[in-house]
Amino acid sequence: MPQSPSPLNYDPLERQGGSQMVMTISTDGNGCLRLRQRLIRPVVYLDHWAIRTFAEDQSLQNRFIAALHRSSGTWLFSAANLFEFVAMTDLDQARSVEQLLSRAMPAVHVADTIADAGYLLNQGALPHPEAPDEHWMLKDLAERAHIADGTLNTRRFISDSITDKDRLFPLFVEMKQTIATAVMNLIGDPERNRNAKKFRPSPGMTLRDALFQELIREPHVNPHYIFDENDAVDLIHALPAAAVCDLVLIDSGWCHKVTSAARRLRKGGVTGKIARCFSKKTLQEFLVTLESTAAR
Repeated sequence: MPQSPSPLNYDPLERQGGSQMVMTISTDGNGCLRLRQRLIRPVVYLDHWAIRTFAEDQSLQNRFIAALHRSSGTWLFSAANLFEFVAMTDLDQARSVEQLLSRAMPAVHVADTIADAGYLLNQGALPHPEAPDEHWMLKDLAERAHIADGTLNTRRFISDSITDKDRLFPLFVEMKQTIATAVMNLIGDPERNRNAKKFRPSPGMTLRDALFQELIREPHVNPHYIFDENDAVDLIHALPAAAVCDLVLIDSGWCHKVTSAARRLRKGGVTGKIARCFSKKTLQEFLVTLESTAAR
């Protein structure tokens, strides 16, 4: 039966916390700083609204940060998270998010879940022609650590992206349009239309493939539904998080889609772990669950 492959940057042997750290820093032979990271369970993911909530509500932030560190787990922070802040202009809000990320260090794992292998796509997307050889988010954090005498930090990590909005925001717009168009182009696929009514796994299908098919089934069963750019953003939050993480806080509508998809996949014989989803209505339950994980 289809299984969920680990992301290529996720060492399957590094799933326990304890003395291990998600992000570490070292120097190479030339005196340059290099950052390495791993995913250590439990892995949590926060949608845009969830990050803003924890950044703005100090009591909720304290609970989340304490539970995250006690669990010895990972907060997966994605390029999609970063791009959503690029679309905004509130630098005070950006600084509050930077403080939240700083408090979470070194339990933060950065990933471009749109392009990196093992998240949105099994083998990843074609690299952008301007992409650096190294992981661009990790390289950015290494440069900030160099300025801070080798200390991990997220100072101006969000603010600088907003300042660079003229260059970055068009990439975000292009990405949303590309995904929305690609999904709508799948409507004419007879097999996908049949599976939208009754799911049947195909030979060689991975859990991520099956989950993707289920999360975009709405246009196949509702001829009037247009999968738009807002859906594209929700998809790039929900699919990688559900396929890789343990606990996720996402939009309530997509939380329902992931939960419904998990039921349909299990009924269709697909095995593998899908993240447990929470929304604004169940935010307290998310915190209690993370805290209970930390208590084990």
